[in-house]
Amino acid sequence: MNYSDTLRFVYEKLDRLGDLPVFSTTVNRIQQVSSSEESDAMALAMAIMKDANLSAKILKIANSSTYHRGGAAITVVSRAVVLIGFKKIKNICLTLKLVEGFHKNHPDINTPGLLMRAFLNANIASDLAIRSHHVSDAEEAYINALLYGLGEIVIAHTMPSVYRKMLVERKKAELPWRKIQLKMLGGTFSDLGQDLARSWGHPPSVVHAMSVKSEFIEGDHAAQIAGLSYQLLEQLYDLDEHGDHPYGELVDDLGTVTGLDADQIGETALRCYQKVSQMASDYGLSCASMARKYTPSGHEAKDELMRQMAFITAQSGSVDDDVQGVVELDDEQTPSAEQQLDYLHQVTEMINQGEALPTILKTVIEAMAGCTQLDRVQLCLLNRGGTRLEPKMSDGDAIEPLQRYFSRSKDGSNNDMFFRVIARGATLLVSDIDENGWHERIPADFIQQVRCQGFVVAPIVVKERVIGMLYGDRLKGHGALDEQDFKVFSQFASQARLALLNA
Repeated sequence: MNYSDTLRFVYEKLDRLGDLPVFSTTVNRIQQVSSSEESDAMALAMAIMKDANLSAKILKIANSSTYHRGGAAITVVSRAVVLIGFKKIKNICLTLKLVEGFHKNHPDINTPGLLMRAFLNANIASDLAIRSHHVSDAEEAYINALLYGLGEIVIAHTMPSVYRKMLVERKKAELPWRKIQLKMLGGTFSDLGQDLARSWGHPPSVVHAMSVKSEFIEGDHAAQIAGLSYQLLEQLYDLDEHGDHPYGELVDDLGTVTGLDADQIGETALRCYQKVSQMASDYGLSCASMARKYTPSGHEAKDELMRQMAFITAQSGSVDDDVQGVVELDDEQTPSAEQQLDYLHQVTEMINQGEALPTILKTVIEAMAGCTQLDRVQLCLLNRGGTRLEPKMSDGDAIEPLQRYFSRSKDGSNNDMFFRVIARGATLLVSDIDENGWHERIPADFIQQVRCQGFVVAPIVVKERVIGMLYGDRLKGHGALDEQDFKVFSQFASQARLALLNA
């Protein structure tokens, strides 16, 4: 395939598929921020900039004729947010496709990994820019680095069968990665990213940054940092086997551009890796998107950094030692990750299509019960005065005692603990009721009537008003409530809040 054919196919496929996929957690977060009266443009911009594809879309719209009526190009997301407006951005986010949906259809292609590495590159570049005396705008360095790998993300999304063949070729290690791109696409990822960014109206500085590799460009430090940090990650992930820019030279060049020494650059990369690894875990990704196995290279500084990265990954529990790519969950011990993604996709689609609120909430409750080891899940709502709780939806075993207990009025006694918890708007997790002195702090009638081993309460706050709570627990004798169940419960609680915000 020659390059013009590739470009034409990509444009046609994007027209059919719609927008590039983003993480559902990003969409949820943006809905929350954009709906809060206390949020400002920078808060919304920070939520958007956690996703490369969404950042590209927002910059594209900001530089379109609809919003941009002349003057300097919009190069940073915070300015784009002010120009487009909160409401419009909220509507844009609701129409975007989910990366989880793409990954479900193509589980062998680590698209989440590509997006998370784009975020890692952006974090490293912006942190280096902040510490450097040579870069005046850290946000510009962030955007340049975030979108640097746009071409590869687009090919993985629009031409998955071709991208698979390219990965097979790279694994053979017979050709440099750049030559494989030229052979299979007729051009490079950088060429494609630049053409797309240019056609979408991205500013010249962003387009130009995608082509910057090892050459030093006087006065263009933000673009230089983006290109060098991208190559640094290729080295650390062993993705540039034939690269002509060795690790030591890369670090030296970054030192020249930023004014930082090798230790400072390594510390920045490690700190950002830890931050983004935690974010990947929070997103509940079904693949080990931040996985980095430790394979010594013979370069002392590089090997030490890779060893520490591998340790962070192992500590987070995000990688199975026997599996690369998808994290397989034991069906006899934990619910299916695929089932969780199915529910996330289903709920988000229901929200996007304006499905009736009771139907969405019923699906959320069903998902909480089906995707965790929780024995019971319940939605309770407060009356307008905040003086009475009423159970509305439940799922699980032994529901009656739960419904009886939470059908209650506030009486001013210690029994009002749950009213106080949800009034504060903070989630309460009690992993094991028999530990940490919980028996003395929890109402005796709750312990006697509900008979649970561990529980979690997530207040539902809509536009600063507490309207109720989501509750989940494990029955007495069924074991403590673990961290994975808490994460899944919290993820679907966010979906419930989003549905209520859009009701």
